[in-house]
Amino acid sequence: MDKNDNWWTRPCGGVDVLRQAVPLIISCGSVSLMNFTDRMFLMWLKDDSMTASWHGGMLFWAAVSIPVAIGAFVTTFVAQYHGSGNYERIGRIVWQGIWFGLAVMPILFWLFEPFAYVFVWFKHDGALLPLERSYYFYMLFGAAAVISGEAAASFFRGQGRMRVEMCNNVFCVILNIPLTYCLIFGKFGLPEWGLTGAVIATVACLWLRFLIYVILMFVQDYKSKKFQVVKGMRLDFPLMGRLFYYGLPAGLYTSIDTITFTTFVMMIGGLGQAARDASTIAFTLNSFTYIPLNGIGIVATSMVGNQLGRNRPDLARRATITALMIGCVYAGFFGFFFLFFPYLLLFPFMQYGASPGVYEMSVILVRFVALYLFFDTCAVIFMSALRGAGDTMFIALIMGIFAPLLPIFCAIGIYYFDLGVIWCWTVLTFLVLAYCIAFWLRYRSKVWESMRVIEKELI
Repeated sequence: MDKNDNWWTRPCGGVDVLRQAVPLIISCGSVSLMNFTDRMFLMWLKDDSMTASWHGGMLFWAAVSIPVAIGAFVTTFVAQYHGSGNYERIGRIVWQGIWFGLAVMPILFWLFEPFAYVFVWFKHDGALLPLERSYYFYMLFGAAAVISGEAAASFFRGQGRMRVEMCNNVFCVILNIPLTYCLIFGKFGLPEWGLTGAVIATVACLWLRFLIYVILMFVQDYKSKKFQVVKGMRLDFPLMGRLFYYGLPAGLYTSIDTITFTTFVMMIGGLGQAARDASTIAFTLNSFTYIPLNGIGIVATSMVGNQLGRNRPDLARRATITALMIGCVYAGFFGFFFLFFPYLLLFPFMQYGASPGVYEMSVILVRFVALYLFFDTCAVIFMSALRGAGDTMFIALIMGIFAPLLPIFCAIGIYYFDLGVIWCWTVLTFLVLAYCIAFWLRYRSKVWESMRVIEKELI
């Protein structure tokens, strides 16, 4: 068999995609493990700390969603510059994303009170409210590290060097887990700070991750002499404008999705402790699939961008389908356990602090995750391929149409028909199905194959 006809060895086939996907699956899986252990430790406090970390963290991601998406969109630029051979533009576009992230942080602090009022608006009880506000406030100290860190990570993602991100993330997670434990419970001479200790450990590791990326950028540029990382440090307003032009729609659709999902979470938070604790546990377990699937999506974005930069839409299509197949195998493995063995996965939470009511509800919600996993996988991969081409306006349109339906239908069920958490998760499942169909149809149209984000004269 010809090498180009073999699914495993052909360009953009199994080997090519797995070479990049496996490091990101490990990298993103380590982040999922960190979320799991952090919330498990907080459950041991036997108060509202675990749910407060979930709610405060969701509000944080809603607040930073637009700038984070703009910073992450640097990946598409780097991939297309790299694919077209314009290496000297890479350092400059990465620094535009870094400077943007550092500049946004003071604005996020200024908006703290308007955003934090969300907790009051959804009538969260008195014991939970101060914990949520505290977690959200301290997380803002890591905002610039998250935004600029995405831009810095794009330097390596766009080149297909996913092992760099894997090593950096795994190192920071390995450091974060014991540090979080010690700062929550006051071990080895460190202060006993509870929930505050958990967020301080997370913020410290976010800044460390960002600084490591910057150092490695300089090291690679020093060795290769072609990315102009040092010369590219100056502000380039035309290039910054280009980043905003294509990245802002990505920020808008990410923001719409995150804000509506945060509203969904806050609504569940008002349904009682059993509903919100069970949902927190289910989403924590879901992160073991969703976050790594986003890693595979990053690979699809990078490979599509690279191949379109080389004017090879055929290979961009092949990379997408290969990533989809790998994603479905990965999701199927976890879906099997979610569906048939949820008890094993819930054991660490049930052993320390969760009530029988939370346990029974968690089993049901984890099986909901198994139900929508396949559609979620398809939606992530097809959307990532469109993103790699720069088709962000269409993604923003779909998010603008479908995402608000989640809180709207949940609110109708909760406030008019007295439906509970099962109704909310049913609506979520149908929303994921709608995303899957919409992005698949756009992918099939092939409109995205002629799109580029880099300057036309560089193609």
